[in-house]
Amino acid sequence: MEELVSLLVLTVALIVFSTFVQAPLRELANPNLTPNPSKAPWYFLGLQELLRYFHPMIAGVIIPTLILVGLAAVPYVDRNPSIKPGDRKLAITLFTMLFMFGATLTISGSFFRGPGFNWVWPWSQGLFFEL
Repeated sequence: MEELVSLLVLTVALIVFSTFVQAPLRELANPNLTPNPSKAPWYFLGLQELLRYFHPMIAGVIIPTLILVGLAAVPYVDRNPSIKPGDRKLAITLFTMLFMFGATLTISGSFFRGPGFNWVWPWSQGLFFEL
């Protein structure tokens, strides 16, 4: 019952918020004028950053496949039945390493890539990032 009340409160709050806050669409896309830098959405910036360093087959197929297979294999590798975080060091270490790898790629692709997707320092050349 608590979940239903929370769902209804959140739904009403979202409807009220969206009623009063304007969220205009941007102008229509112009294929003759692309933005520089042209970046993927934030959730794909890690893959775009990998493409900067590796061949597309490796960055777009092999590395994501290895990550997904590794995530699927964690329950079979770490067979510890305990639910205490202190007893699950292997699973927590693997997750933390994977999370930090993805976060590092996403942050570097978001804030440290400028025109031409070249490396820039945001404190000296400004941010080239849009939400």
